[in-house]
Amino acid sequence: MPNENSQTEQRKNMTFNFDSMSPADFEDLTRDLIGRDQSCRFEAFGPGPDGGVDGRHSTSDGVIVLQAKHYRGSGFSGLSRQMRKERATIDQLAAERYILATSVSLTPANKRALADIIGPSLKSSSDILGFEDLNGLLRTYDDVAKSHIKLWLSDTAVLKRVLHSATHNFTTITRADIAAKLKVYAQNPSFSKGRNTLETERILIVSGPPGVGKTTLAEMLCYAYVGEKWDLIALRSLDEDFARIDDSRKQLFFFDDFLGRIALGERALSTQDSDLARFLARVRRTPAARFILTTRAYIYEQARLASEALSDQRLQVASYVLDVGEYTKRIRARIVYNHLTVAGVPTTHVRALLESGTTIEIVDHNNFNPRIVEWMTDAGHVAHVPADQYAEDFIEALDNPERIWDKPFRNHIPRRCRHLLFAL
Repeated sequence: MPNENSQTEQRKNMTFNFDSMSPADFEDLTRDLIGRDQSCRFEAFGPGPDGGVDGRHSTSDGVIVLQAKHYRGSGFSGLSRQMRKERATIDQLAAERYILATSVSLTPANKRALADIIGPSLKSSSDILGFEDLNGLLRTYDDVAKSHIKLWLSDTAVLKRVLHSATHNFTTITRADIAAKLKVYAQNPSFSKGRNTLETERILIVSGPPGVGKTTLAEMLCYAYVGEKWDLIALRSLDEDFARIDDSRKQLFFFDDFLGRIALGERALSTQDSDLARFLARVRRTPAARFILTTRAYIYEQARLASEALSDQRLQVASYVLDVGEYTKRIRARIVYNHLTVAGVPTTHVRALLESGTTIEIVDHNNFNPRIVEWMTDAGHVAHVPADQYAEDFIEALDNPERIWDKPFRNHIPRRCRHLLFAL
């Protein structure tokens, strides 16, 4: 059975290519990684022009500025051209120390050339960290590598294991599908909270309103465990054989929308929740077992009132529940950015969105929801929206999300609950 030490050694033998990371993801990684190496915390900033600052740390001697350039696709020529354009900005910063981190592979000659371009703000060429330097730091600080799931899950060997497991347990899925999911995923505190709950309680119930990313979070957690050589077993009903727990193997059970798959009448719950209760208790007693479940918040609350198992204090179900859907402005901006980038929204539409100043309104909107963002960046939908109307259409979808929520409202909420909502 692989242990944490073997997983650490596995990551230390990897060479990360950073391809699955967006520029914003790469900035997060470099702040964490270089901050760890320098024993300091770099400030992060929200969406908008960065003014040459992707991370900042203030000391009594002055300010340390960190800039991250994810130019792996453009190579050294593209990186050097961009740095020449930014020389004046770098000079204006007048930083006590300037650090450049890039995903581009650099030779000693490349570093000397960049040092000449950057100018006096660069105190040493060792403050230019290229592809090889970053990989060296990641081997040194494995905990940083582990915390950035998009980084190490893109490794060929890991992705192969994930693909094999996902194909076996879910619907037909391709490597490209998984890679796209990784690229669009905006990692947020829910991931680490979910991981911590799984490690302490061995059970995680991901709850929240429709469209907030419950299944996405659960899938990312599944991929992370599979990447660490856990067996993934997807459950599709409460009637399945729960006796499949094998104490000799590391097993992760996943039950998506576990309450939505059964009728929530008292009779249905009374006949099936005892099976669920026994399985939850069995997982709690098994060190090598983990169980992830997802459910919509309103269904969970309804079931909790009708189910003896879900309300049984001995099972401590409340300690397993993680409510998702509350995103900071920064995470919201990352969700929009990743979808616009990965979905391949035409440049004309992206430019129109930026020039209209609508992005801030989207990020701050009271009805912000990842599923609406996904719909508004879907290639099939965008193809029917003229670029000059894209910003207006985006806000319209947020102002009036009925067209997206009509199906779940009519199909997943009991009639008496719909009547109550109409009466409110």
